[in-house]
Amino acid sequence: MTPNLPLVSILIPTHNRRHLIERAILSVLQQNYPHWELHIIDDGSTDDTWSYLLSYLPSWKRQIQSFGRYEKSIQLHQTEHRGVSATRNFGIEKSRGEWIALLDSDDEWYPEKLKRQIQFHKDHPEFLFSQTKEVWNKKGNLQEPKGKYQKLSGRFLKESLSICMVTCSSFMAHKQTWESIGFFREEMRTCEDYDLWNRILLRGYSIGLLDENLLVRYGGHDDQLSNQFQAIERFRLYSLLSTANELNWNSGKLKEWNPENQEENKEDRNPKLLLRDAILNRLDTLIQGREKRGKEVQFLYHYRSLFLENKPIHQKELLTLLDDRLF
Repeated sequence: MTPNLPLVSILIPTHNRRHLIERAILSVLQQNYPHWELHIIDDGSTDDTWSYLLSYLPSWKRQIQSFGRYEKSIQLHQTEHRGVSATRNFGIEKSRGEWIALLDSDDEWYPEKLKRQIQFHKDHPEFLFSQTKEVWNKKGNLQEPKGKYQKLSGRFLKESLSICMVTCSSFMAHKQTWESIGFFREEMRTCEDYDLWNRILLRGYSIGLLDENLLVRYGGHDDQLSNQFQAIERFRLYSLLSTANELNWNSGKLKEWNPENQEENKEDRNPKLLLRDAILNRLDTLIQGREKRGKEVQFLYHYRSLFLENKPIHQKELLTLLDDRLF
C-alpha cells in the first residue's frame, strides 16, 4: 500500500545571492522524500539573480521526477525588495502544503532531511513544529554547535529568550497551526526568527528536535543580516515588547507550565516572569550602552516605566527601536 505522505512546501528566499543559491536548490532536488513543492522567491535582487534562476529552471526541472499521486515542483517568484520577513510570508501565502520547511539560500540540506522530519512528526504528533541538528561550515571547517548553542527539544522558553535557539533552515511547521500564531514580523529586518520562536513557545507550543545532523549551515558572509545593523539588542527588545503588548498579561494567551519535574523552580518556568525579566534585562543593557556613549536614553526609561506599570507601549513608539538613525 502506498503510504499517505503530506505535501511539504519549501521556501527559499534570496536577495543578491546568485553566487550561493544553487547549492541550496540542488540540496532540495536531491531529497529522497517524494512529495514537495519548492518556492524560490527573489526579493528584488540587483545582481542578476532573477535571470540566473530563469536560465537554470529548465535544467532543475529535468532533474526531478514525480510518481503516481506524489509531485515535485519548482516555482519562481519575483518581488520588490522588502526584506526576508516579507519574502518568507509571501512564500507562505503561495504554499499549498500541509507542512512548511524553510531553507536559507546559503545553506544546504542532507538528502534525507525532509523524509526524516516528516517521519518524526508522524511518530510524535504532539509536535507541530520541529528543527534538526546541524553542522556549521566556517570557511571549510565543519563543527557541531557547542555549549549554549546546542539544540534543545520541548518548551525551552528560558533559553530562547536569551539567544536564538532555532535555525530557520532546519525548521518545519504545520501550516495551519503556524497561521494561528502569525508569521514573521515584516517590519523586523533582523532577529525576525528570534521573534517567531518566542511567540511559538509563549503560546504554549513545543518545538521538537531530530537528534541528527541534517543541515549544513554556512557562516561568515559579509551580507548576513546580523552584520548589517548596529545594536542588535534593540531588535530583540522590540520583539519582546511587541509580543508582551499582543499577549497581554491577563488575556490567558500566556500558557502556564506543567513541569514534569515538580521539584523544578517554578519561577524559572513561569512564562510571564521569564518574559518580564528578558525585557528588563535588554532595556538595562541598551540604557547602559547608550549612556556610556553619551546617547539619548530618555525614551528607553519611558518604555521601562510603562512596562513596570503594566501599561502597553504604543506600537508607533516601539518603532523607534527600529530606526537606524538613532543607533
